[in-house]
Amino acid sequence: MPFTPDSTMLIRSREYGDGSEYDLSSTSSTIIPDHYVKRLWRRHTLLIGNGGTGRTIQFINKDENSNDRSVAYSTTEEGNLLRILTGGYGEGGTEIARVLWSGSGRSIDKNSTMTMGNKSGAVKDLLKKSNRMSTSRIFVGPDGLEYKWKVISVGNDPAFPETTYKTLYVKDSQHPVATTSRLTRRDGNMNEEAYPIYIAERGIRIQSWIVASLVILEKIQTS
Repeated sequence: MPFTPDSTMLIRSREYGDGSEYDLSSTSSTIIPDHYVKRLWRRHTLLIGNGGTGRTIQFINKDENSNDRSVAYSTTEEGNLLRILTGGYGEGGTEIARVLWSGSGRSIDKNSTMTMGNKSGAVKDLLKKSNRMSTSRIFVGPDGLEYKWKVISVGNDPAFPETTYKTLYVKDSQHPVATTSRLTRRDGNMNEEAYPIYIAERGIRIQSWIVASLVILEKIQTS
């Protein structure tokens, strides 16, 4: 009897992985959920500027067309100014968001200010916690809807998880809008990427906001 995947799943291009995820006899095989239609690589941080005083991060297209490896988005961080741009570093792309960092530790999102789209204000207000103790963060997208980044822990001990990833939700979608979960073995190649970003069809129209909010959230959590 031929294998028939669940109607919510679809085996996509091998460009999403190294091919092993389509070997149904393999214990490590993974079928990528059908609703994810876009994949970006978050590359490792590179030093920029005179003497390497600044940093940049590139987000690379990894579409089903294997010829597309262009830089979709990049960040620059020099001093206390973080900018998220379309295109690669030094290409003169459009600015999506900027943050002026102030403070450290728990105070960084209280004292820092940001601009994303036509919204400006304190980081704590534009990328706010869902509640006081939560690690989740909420932002209002350009469509006026609230989106929530939820941090997912993997492992049996919640205090010491084996790994974590972030998944983006919006109330009017039955599927996640985006995730940084490693859905294939190919996503584990640490020489090329820090993590992937899978984006659902529902998230394509706000993908620049997805990248920008993720970059800012990552900075807050590592400060």
